[in-house]
Amino acid sequence: MSKTSINKRYLVRLVVETQSPMAINTGDRETAFDAQLARDNNGLPTIPATSIAGVWASVAEALDIFGSDHARAAWFGTMQQRSALKISNGLLHDSQNKPVVGIKTQQDLQKDPLLSFLLQARPHHRERVALNDRGVAKDTAKFDLLLLPKGCRFSINVQFDDQFVDESEFDALLACWQSRAFAFGASTRNGLGAIKIVASELLCFDLAKGPAEGYALQKALNNISAPTENIKLPSNKQHLIAMSLPLKALDNWRCGAGSELLGNKVTEHNVNIMSYSEPVITWAASKASVKEKQAVLCGSSVKGILAHRVAFHFRKLTQQWAETIADEDHETWESRPEQLSELFGFADDDHDKSVAGKLVVDDCELIYKDTIIRTHNSIDRFTGGVRSGALYSEELLYQPEFTLKLWLDNRAGISETLIQALAETLDDLKLGLLPMGAGSGRGTSLVMQNEKGIWIDGLGDLTKEVKA
Repeated sequence: MSKTSINKRYLVRLVVETQSPMAINTGDRETAFDAQLARDNNGLPTIPATSIAGVWASVAEALDIFGSDHARAAWFGTMQQRSALKISNGLLHDSQNKPVVGIKTQQDLQKDPLLSFLLQARPHHRERVALNDRGVAKDTAKFDLLLLPKGCRFSINVQFDDQFVDESEFDALLACWQSRAFAFGASTRNGLGAIKIVASELLCFDLAKGPAEGYALQKALNNISAPTENIKLPSNKQHLIAMSLPLKALDNWRCGAGSELLGNKVTEHNVNIMSYSEPVITWAASKASVKEKQAVLCGSSVKGILAHRVAFHFRKLTQQWAETIADEDHETWESRPEQLSELFGFADDDHDKSVAGKLVVDDCELIYKDTIIRTHNSIDRFTGGVRSGALYSEELLYQPEFTLKLWLDNRAGISETLIQALAETLDDLKLGLLPMGAGSGRGTSLVMQNEKGIWIDGLGDLTKEVKA
């Protein structure tokens, strides 16, 4: 376009809600953690505008929104020209669904139960470990992530004018927000940072009509109330293959290691092992409340389980038998096939050599009706007998149901063998041959397809594309 003056100014007001915990960290370190959460001048969590712009531009490029480098530069800028988009920081909503605008006193912030919870230095965190070739935690490979809980809402304003850009392209840009790839913070391929738009508003001001339109724009920018309706958002073009896998535990089941009892069972003894749960923020009639414990199967746990079984099938398909490396050292036995980096990524000491995986795994909310307390004796590994005074108990969920959602980036070519290994892994899961949870040695992690849901893996079409 060759316009030299602004005719129209567009304002898009968005309210986004986190669909999983989010880790937007700064470079500063928090005690016992690698980084601090990004916060505003009130000490409240925020989504920096730079993070929003970076994710938006990346997703738009993945979806081939831009017809040319010039269009990309016009919308998001370069070192030589400014961006047409003016993006605000994400403002956190309080428990009454109102964005917190301006500087507030700590006394005022503490009066709101939601803000008081999120003002904590560590409102939520997850402990992570790397897995070795045996599918168990690797020694000295534990780390923690500081997180915001699921359910946080943020207001984001986006402005642009029609001086240097074609406003008709903005519909396609706005559709990017509905892509699963549009996620904020760290570890987004392990289930974190997912969002959805819960309210939106698109306003247009024709500044050529005179000062009245300018006053209306200023009034809209100063409006501290969030939109409550949702405009009809453009249809979303997805570059990820979606897989939806409904699963149900065969019997008593547990995942992770939690700190809160999930049932109402009364017991005289302390329970030593509990299923993992975490706080979530729930909304009802535009009012927020903090639910202290929601049972969750973390996407990072699922990814480790899948990686271990995919490696097995890949070695089987490529004739890599254990006998051929019988004399190799332990490091060789621990290493997985290099080709798996296509799916699961690879972190190298040299950042430029690191690779982002093409498989995205969502967190799974667990739905269950009852729990049970089971007591065990600890076994002496030398004698095989019961250890004296080593009785312990665990809380198990009875036949929980959940839907495992996977997303596969199909833009780049993935080897047919690797796709086949992933397909056979999902078949194992469907047939109940792949434990999905904790305590597999005691039978508390067995799952198989839930017949009440529809099993969608989407790999058949991808296999055809690869063969073609």
